Amino acid sequence: MNPETLEACLLGGALGDSVGLPLEGIRAARIKKLRTPPLHQSLIAGKGMVSDDTEHAVMTILSLGQAGNDPEQFARKLASRLRWWLASLPAGIGLATAKSIIRLSIGFSPAKSGVRSAGNGPLMRAPVIGVWFADDEVLRNRFVDASTLMTHRDPRAIECARLIAAAAALASRHDNHCEISTILDELGNEISSEEMRIRFSLLKEGLLNGDKVSAFANRFTRKAGYVTGFAPDSAAVALYAWLRHRGDFKATVESVIFTGGDTDTHAFIAGSIAGIESGAANLPEDWLRALRDWPINTTTIKSITHGASISYPVWPLSWIRNLAFLAIVLCHGFRRLLPPY
Repeated sequence: MNPETLEACLLGGALGDSVGLPLEGIRAARIKKLRTPPLHQSLIAGKGMVSDDTEHAVMTILSLGQAGNDPEQFARKLASRLRWWLASLPAGIGLATAKSIIRLSIGFSPAKSGVRSAGNGPLMRAPVIGVWFADDEVLRNRFVDASTLMTHRDPRAIECARLIAAAAALASRHDNHCEISTILDELGNEISSEEMRIRFSLLKEGLLNGDKVSAFANRFTRKAGYVTGFAPDSAAVALYAWLRHRGDFKATVESVIFTGGDTDTHAFIAGSIAGIESGAANLPEDWLRALRDWPINTTTIKSITHGASISYPVWPLSWIRNLAFLAIVLCHGFRRLLPPY
């Protein structure tokens, strides 16, 4: 595992998460009325905060650092952190993830706590696992499976988490910058479901035609201009944005946000992978400067990706932070009741 690559992955994901967060749950047409490129941090007074996407990735890295090559030990450490994280009352937690952590809290083992869901929660944790085990596909898949089954048992969630981890691993190969054809060939080996097979075929066709990310997304989403948290949808749109705008971090993140829907998670996934290839030094300085959160911020991310062990969640201060975060999110919700529509 390369600490600099891990730093770039997590910073890239955190930037996508924080910039996409204020626009979560909005259709693409209205996002275009509310925002025009270039995007910026805008959660509160021109500053950004992170959501559960970045929090899950941080807890994953901390657990990886304690687990060695033992996926069961990793699962136990991550399960413990998730229990305390739920107790801190995080805003915007997915229903499947919440149910799973409750099951963990009442005695279910990490291998059996997951619920039957194909939500995109495991995709939040997959990019950093992909970087951690970039050169070991067997261990990478074992750790991805342990992470996924803890919250989601649907085979499509496992498939898509493996797909995103594999993409992160491929992006990590700085010494051998992969051609898109090579990436598509290797990612194709991870596909097993009909849903993902259809989307992957559309992805290759869209890249060949040079389609915009929004046009690609509208070819498979259930509602035009709104990409849901269904794992195959999330994986497809994040991968397409990365490959369509490869080498341009801001364009990757902005394009996926303007597809609408679960904008923070999709921008987190795409930003994680694009951040790896960009490198931490080349990420947008204005976005980094305006990322103001606690306890997860630029300094924290640099610290844990280079091996520092921190306590997270920080009880009871995380509870206080989450109440403040919830108040800010609710203000954004009320703002959406006002024009422009």
